[in-house]
Amino acid sequence: MIFINKVLQNYSDLLTVEDLSTIFDVSKNTIYKSVKDGKFGTPIQIGRAYKVPKTFVIKKFFRNYS
Repeated sequence: MIFINKVLQNYSDLLTVEDLSTIFDVSKNTIYKSVKDGKFGTPIQIGRAYKVPKTFVIKKFFRNYS
């Protein structure tokens, strides 16, 4: 978990589409499609922006890392 914390330490508790595209090294369009497909659970929508809790990303995508 130390590796994950180090990678994500510079990000806020709510990750933006831009943050996610940087973390996963994919385009913002890919992230928007994944959000639409439900791969990021139910993101928080603030205005037109989607935000995903950092804890959700850690539990869903990095649960096998230690």
